[in-house]
Amino acid sequence: MSPTSDETLEQEKELDLDQDEQEFIRRAGWEALFGFTTKKHLPVLCGSIFFTATAALTLPALAVMYGLIFNQFANYGSGKISGGQLLRNVSKYCTYTTAVAALNWLTNSIYFMLALTFGELQARSARDRIFNALLKKTIEWYDTRKSGIGAFLPALQMQVRDLQLATASPMGEAIQCIVSTVAAIVIAFYFSWNLTLVIICTVPIVYLIMAFLSSQLSKRAHQQADKLQEALKYVTNAIQSIEFVKCFNGEPFELQKYGRVIARAASLYNRQTNLRSIQLGFMQFITLSMFVQGFWYGSYLVITEKRTAGQVVTTFWAALVAVQGLTGFLPQFIVLQKGKVAGARLLAMIAQMQQDGKGPETRSGKILDHFSGEVEFKQVSFSYPALPDSLALRDVKLFFPAGETTFVIGRSGSGKSTLGQLLVRFYEPAAGDICIDGVPLRNIDSHWLRENITLVEQHSVLFNDTIYRNISLAKWKYGSVSCKEVEKAVEFALLQQMINDLPNGFDTVVGLKGTSISGGQRQRIALARARLRDTPVLVLDESTSALDYVMRSTIVEAIRTWRRGKTTIIITHDIAQILPDDFVYVLDKSQVVQEGYRKAMEAEKDSAFHAFVTSRPEKLDEWERSSDDGTDEVMSLYAAAWAATSYGTSRATSIATSRPTSAVIFDEPYLSPFLNTRRESVLQIASPYPRFLREDANRSGPSSRLGHEASIQSVPVFELSSPSPSIHGAEEKESHQQTLSSNVSQVRKSYMPSEIPSPPQKRPPQRRRFSLKEQRQIRHETGEESTTTPMPPSIPQILSTVWPKLDWLSRLLLMAAIFCAIVHAACTPSFSYVFGRLLSTFYVVASQQQLTLIYALAILSISIADGLATYGFHFLFDYCAQVWINETKLEAIHRILNQPRDFFDRDENSVSCLAECLDRFAEEARNLPGRFAGIVLVMVVMMVIAVAWSLVLCWKLTLVALATGPVLYAITYSYNTVSGRWTAHSNDADAAVSKVLHETFVNIRTVRCLVLEEPFRKRYTKATTSALKVGIKRAFYCGSFFGLNYAGVLFVASFLFWFGAYIVSSGEFETTNIIQTFTVLLLSVNYVNFIVIYVPQIGAAKDAGARLIRLSRLPQDSHEHRGTVRLRSVGNIVLQDVNFTYRTRQDHPVLHHINFRIPQGSCTAIVGSSGSGKSTIAALLLKLYQTKSITDKFRLPDITISGHDIRRLHTSTLRSRIAIVSQTPVLFPGTIAENMAYGLSPESPEASLSSIRSAAFAAGIDDFINSLPLGYQTVVGEGGTGLSGGQAQRIAIARALVRQPDILILDEVTSALDVESVGIIRDTIRNLVVDARKLAGVAEEGGSLPVTPMVSRLGRMTSERTSSRVVSRAGIGSDQRSMTVIIITHAREMMAIAEHIVMLDRGKVVEEGTFDELKRKRGPFARLLRGGDGEAPERGEWRDDGWKGKEKTGV
Repeated sequence: MSPTSDETLEQEKELDLDQDEQEFIRRAGWEALFGFTTKKHLPVLCGSIFFTATAALTLPALAVMYGLIFNQFANYGSGKISGGQLLRNVSKYCTYTTAVAALNWLTNSIYFMLALTFGELQARSARDRIFNALLKKTIEWYDTRKSGIGAFLPALQMQVRDLQLATASPMGEAIQCIVSTVAAIVIAFYFSWNLTLVIICTVPIVYLIMAFLSSQLSKRAHQQADKLQEALKYVTNAIQSIEFVKCFNGEPFELQKYGRVIARAASLYNRQTNLRSIQLGFMQFITLSMFVQGFWYGSYLVITEKRTAGQVVTTFWAALVAVQGLTGFLPQFIVLQKGKVAGARLLAMIAQMQQDGKGPETRSGKILDHFSGEVEFKQVSFSYPALPDSLALRDVKLFFPAGETTFVIGRSGSGKSTLGQLLVRFYEPAAGDICIDGVPLRNIDSHWLRENITLVEQHSVLFNDTIYRNISLAKWKYGSVSCKEVEKAVEFALLQQMINDLPNGFDTVVGLKGTSISGGQRQRIALARARLRDTPVLVLDESTSALDYVMRSTIVEAIRTWRRGKTTIIITHDIAQILPDDFVYVLDKSQVVQEGYRKAMEAEKDSAFHAFVTSRPEKLDEWERSSDDGTDEVMSLYAAAWAATSYGTSRATSIATSRPTSAVIFDEPYLSPFLNTRRESVLQIASPYPRFLREDANRSGPSSRLGHEASIQSVPVFELSSPSPSIHGAEEKESHQQTLSSNVSQVRKSYMPSEIPSPPQKRPPQRRRFSLKEQRQIRHETGEESTTTPMPPSIPQILSTVWPKLDWLSRLLLMAAIFCAIVHAACTPSFSYVFGRLLSTFYVVASQQQLTLIYALAILSISIADGLATYGFHFLFDYCAQVWINETKLEAIHRILNQPRDFFDRDENSVSCLAECLDRFAEEARNLPGRFAGIVLVMVVMMVIAVAWSLVLCWKLTLVALATGPVLYAITYSYNTVSGRWTAHSNDADAAVSKVLHETFVNIRTVRCLVLEEPFRKRYTKATTSALKVGIKRAFYCGSFFGLNYAGVLFVASFLFWFGAYIVSSGEFETTNIIQTFTVLLLSVNYVNFIVIYVPQIGAAKDAGARLIRLSRLPQDSHEHRGTVRLRSVGNIVLQDVNFTYRTRQDHPVLHHINFRIPQGSCTAIVGSSGSGKSTIAALLLKLYQTKSITDKFRLPDITISGHDIRRLHTSTLRSRIAIVSQTPVLFPGTIAENMAYGLSPESPEASLSSIRSAAFAAGIDDFINSLPLGYQTVVGEGGTGLSGGQAQRIAIARALVRQPDILILDEVTSALDVESVGIIRDTIRNLVVDARKLAGVAEEGGSLPVTPMVSRLGRMTSERTSSRVVSRAGIGSDQRSMTVIIITHAREMMAIAEHIVMLDRGKVVEEGTFDELKRKRGPFARLLRGGDGEAPERGEWRDDGWKGKEKTGV
């Protein structure tokens, strides 16, 4: 099948799924809002509906009261009653209205409490059902999420939020609007059925138009949600892999991708808001225009005396209440519609999950009474869902006898890891059977199976909890775990010393996925977890790959002892741990190609196993005697680079041998010889500068200070820190001269005392005083600055950010929106005035019909203007708000990506929190300028117009109304404050829920392996329960103020009616003026009262906006942005007295006084035990972190590259010269080619397919990629799903090689690779540096560079492109360049290609030299090489205080 047809089928499949979901949503209807309602929720729902309906009925009752009061004014105006009778009758009716207002207060308060509570219950129910449904989904389902599970989860949270919001107060308000509308229409029918029919005759047409617009709106909402989820995919992947993004300068690339997707989402939202605005404008026109025919016909009824003026006015007031109900229903309808779509999508997802109810997670299988541990694979075939056309296993037949240890080896991608995945039923085989004790796995309960089989994978995942909890979780099912059990597991994994060295001991939080500790430490914690479980079957899948040889050998021996008599399957590529009597299966190309005992297979020549044996030396003495391992050739080529920097081998050897052999490098404390002043410290040989002093000291004697000073003055400092030419001119020359000067001063003043003991000084050296500015700078750079949380911005402050974010077109549209809002605001008082004039015609006999016609046409004009203005101000405000939110999101993601690495270690900046802020909170924040700012503007303008108009009509009544303003303001302010505060608390509780959800399902494989579904369900239930409690408290506090806030206007209206009757009865004002003032004030105040409904949503939008603004205002003063020097090439690297501590663990230093030098074009290996600080050095070179600020101006910088302080180097330029390959490969959802060209400009030659293929060939992955149906266009899932660990690692290596960097950092890159792949990578790296050295040597001799391909595996590049590239990389004359390779490794074969080796232990340099030198010393490095042949590391002692930082309690 062709690639095109495959893509077409995939697109058709996605389209079918999308159509199925759309159909489900269509069929779900409004029932989707109650899809998560249980019987326990019904009392709350029924109570909410009852009190909502009761509150709604008070509005028609008030309409009747208002009609009766108006009738009294009409009778007084026509002379039927006296002033005294008017005052008495109005006083009576005002008493009634006050009682109804009090009832409204009570019922609204209770309804609001119950409505918010119901919304919280719905959210809790939805979250629980979704969580349980996700737990039942197969790993295959997670692998095939189009946007990745990291983006899928925040989208779920947003849908839950939409459902919660819709089923809370908006649903209650919608019910209130419906009830009040129906009741008002009933009252209108009662007083004048014929007039009511005339008024509502256009309702059927309105319904049809609104239904059509709603259907279109639903489609656009669905499409926008998909685009927002796609945008979330990019956000979550970038933040999860922030180190990778930074190292490869991927920030602009991620920003561009994110911006492109949210622009599409914005376009879809604008279509939505256009449809919504049409709905609102059309309804506004219809509701006002209804009165045109109504007034005309009403006047006719009064003139013909078929109805009294009071009856007609009561009908009109009832119709107004109905109109207000319809007008108020529309905004709530929009929220309800969004909630309906969200609920339907959630239900559709759950229904989709439940379709395949026979999966392995259904708990429907058999439980064995006895399990001996026998495992058998019978002709098993399998392919991963991400690569359905590529078989991972083909007719595999394996037998693992009970109680024995069996090894499985093979090349990367041969299917080794797939065995473990199938054995724990992550996937189901396509063909064949897997049996345990003769029973097929498909018939066995998956949970029971995983309780009896432990799978420890290479990339061990830890949870964001303490070390103690991470280990003890292994036995959660058995109740409390004793400290003795955990201690035994920790001792087994050689973790005692590491834990005791940590300031918080067992209570140290390891961070998300354990990122705060090293890869080897993570693996050992995972092994401790497995030891604590102690299941009948144990599968170790490269579970010791990140450990050094000594520790690996010790742990493997411990595993053999522990697992004696139990089934153990060890999947590995390291055959050094396989004994002669061990049974081994060899896999290749997804098949078993050989099996048998090692001693038998080893004897077979040209066998598959023999290839592993001949590819790898196993004994140190054989390694030492070997002369053709390729090392000598590399060493000779490096001789020139190191000739000028020789450390003095004989002296270094004598110093090293003076160190006691008891100072074992792994778990023992540092011993006194390193700190004893009577002996020479081993650390001294690590400094590149003092070597000149040592050589002179050998000649002149230790007491000759003068001799040392003379030698210092003759030191050619430019050799120590000669900067390569950069693009800067005179400015850089000046800085370079300053550097040279400071270097000389430093060598004279700083290094000399460290080499030669000085006599005691009479006075202690004076410390330089720092200015306040310098002190602040130092505190900032060291992370000691104040961490006080800034106050969240207020609503005006948030809105003030809108105008600067808009372009000129959007600003014009915003001005147009303000104009439309003003027109809309003026229409309501105008309508009120005309309405009052119309009412006055009922008792003015002269020209009654003519006046009625004039005022009716005036209302028609107002309705047209108001309809257009309503459409304009809603659409234009929303459009500008979308532009603002997009720009703010882009600014936020830009600043997030440019934050220092330790920013992402804080809880408030976790992936789930940042993703939620950029998704859900951004959507809510848009409502602030999009909906609520316009409404508030309309309210203010409307009140100004109404008050001014009322002052003209009746100034006394207006002033009395204004006097009640402070009281109403105090009530509203209190409500807004309480609502905002509890909304923030509720959002925090929801964020805690999101964190647990994210950690559970992003790490679903580990959760399944350890059968941790129940602990995480409890943790999730605890989080949702806490969120529910906060929500109920919010409902209680907010509800108390809501009812009073709503009823306050009703109390004021009652008082104004009474006062109006009082001043009319006294003859101060005409009845007509009073009636017109009433209508203007009441209709305007009712609109103001209408905004009270939005206060909770405004509070939510304000809190959301504050969170988003915080991200968009993140400081840009990171150390990554301070450098300005742009290097053309990267030269020598010097680390001088480097100390470093991670900001999150200030009391646990990682590096102590590190001193060594890496010359340009050299190959250096940094080795040491896990957690010794090797990877930290790579992070510092890439400026992911920064060492503490230099507080002494006379000291040299602690890290220099090409002679420049690394702080002064332009970060992006530096990173473009460095490529790193980490131990854990990072692959984003996308094609293989896209992953390999990540961060490169599409126009760059390196991004061409030929360059990508050349790099892939050099990494040994080209053949595999070409074997895939789509080749380099094959899509890999999140994190490289569908690829083996080795295959993903080789793609990562190819990604680094394609850049042809100045510095290549390989951080344990071969730990996941088989022997053959290691050989390919080793040869590739060796040839790269060999070719670079040869070319550099030709350039130095002044010869011409050959125009031929590179000798290395990169030779597949075309001759012309490669040759020109090599010329540019090698350089000519002053721009000589060659690749520097830094290897961080435990692998001997990788160490062997390094010219210089630096060994670390607990953050200190303990040995350094060449490979041969360090072997001969028989020191820590030699023991590291000997592995199992050397002495094992001592396990150390627990401190007297026992479990450091952990109380001796159970789990």
